[in-house]
Amino acid sequence: MQLSFCLPCMEESGGELCFISHPGYDRRLSCNIFGHIWMDGNWKGWEVWRFTKIDDGECFIITSWTHDQKVLCSDGEGRVFTTENRHGSWEKWKVSSHPSRPGIRIQSVEHGRSLAFSGQDLYTMDKDDDTAWYLEPAHGNRFYISVFCHDKRLSSTAEDPFTSHNRKALEEWIIEPINSIVRHFTVRSQEHGKYLGSSKCGKLTVDESQHCWAIILSPHGGFFIQSVEHGRKLSCDDDGHPYTSDDSGGRETWRLEPIMPGTISGQQIWSFVGIGAAAVVSAVVMPFAVNGIVRSKGFRRVGIAAGSAAAGMMSAEAIASGGAVAAGGTVATLQSIGAAGLGAAGASAAAAAGVVAGGLSSFGAAAASGGLDNNQEGIKLEDPENHFPLCSWRMWG
Repeated sequence: MQLSFCLPCMEESGGELCFISHPGYDRRLSCNIFGHIWMDGNWKGWEVWRFTKIDDGECFIITSWTHDQKVLCSDGEGRVFTTENRHGSWEKWKVSSHPSRPGIRIQSVEHGRSLAFSGQDLYTMDKDDDTAWYLEPAHGNRFYISVFCHDKRLSSTAEDPFTSHNRKALEEWIIEPINSIVRHFTVRSQEHGKYLGSSKCGKLTVDESQHCWAIILSPHGGFFIQSVEHGRKLSCDDDGHPYTSDDSGGRETWRLEPIMPGTISGQQIWSFVGIGAAAVVSAVVMPFAVNGIVRSKGFRRVGIAAGSAAAGMMSAEAIASGGAVAAGGTVATLQSIGAAGLGAAGASAAAAAGVVAGGLSSFGAAAASGGLDNNQEGIKLEDPENHFPLCSWRMWG
């Protein structure tokens, strides 16, 4: 997956949100509800980490986005784990360009040892082997594109662009960098894979051809999205009709709303569905689910039982995602187990299949598609012209 290195970065609570990915093994650093860390192949909420500058920006503390009390830590013997101590010397890390390989190096300030992964074990070491990492933006280049002067999102069928009040699949766009030119991008529909384009007379199109757009800071807040070929900016009239214009006003100013991964924290599990249902969720995640437990919560062969814990979970997930239950999400996976009558091994397979079926849609919607809640209040996009994010490491000199 090619992620952006020059899009506006994701920030929350003063820290940039990133995936920490090992390119050699295609694995991400992850943190579960118990604070245990391991490496897996997902791009979900448990794999998102917050880098917060400390000591006048000379170093960082690295915390789990979902389990925000958990801080990445290492000792002098190379063990890597989490603590809830934000002020110790073992929790401080330096981030710099890797001296000999593409990527970045994450180095313990206290011990001078670099974070490494062997394909099986996560540790720190004082050599450069297996210590190159990629930092990728937590939004994965997926955005809702919202016009400032109307509460509407850019949307598209397979034939024509339009605007909508929704934040659903048709409104999801992948904004990908053109690697040869900084701040030039293609804009592609997540739903049908076609690219946003325009004509010289201002008509918007969607087709198979790549069109180049520039993303420019607007004085009205937000961004101009300008056709490189025609010099006209994406605009929206009073009737909600999208087109391109030579003007540079509020109608041409757009917000890029990041689509974050769906996620669920330990506190949400225990408080939302209670101890019994939490055991089921944990069973799938771990996974050790058995049919009796799953079905006792309302996941039946004939469907989800009314008034059950399963029904409550489905309602909450549907509300969070704007009316739909995500394929590959918790509810869909549990229902597949309850309907098929799977044992522990089958439950593991169903959970794995759910991850595959969800694919990159596990990034979720801005209001938690693919999970229960990802609590995005306070998340903002920083201006790329004034802020060079960690995820822009490919552009570091």
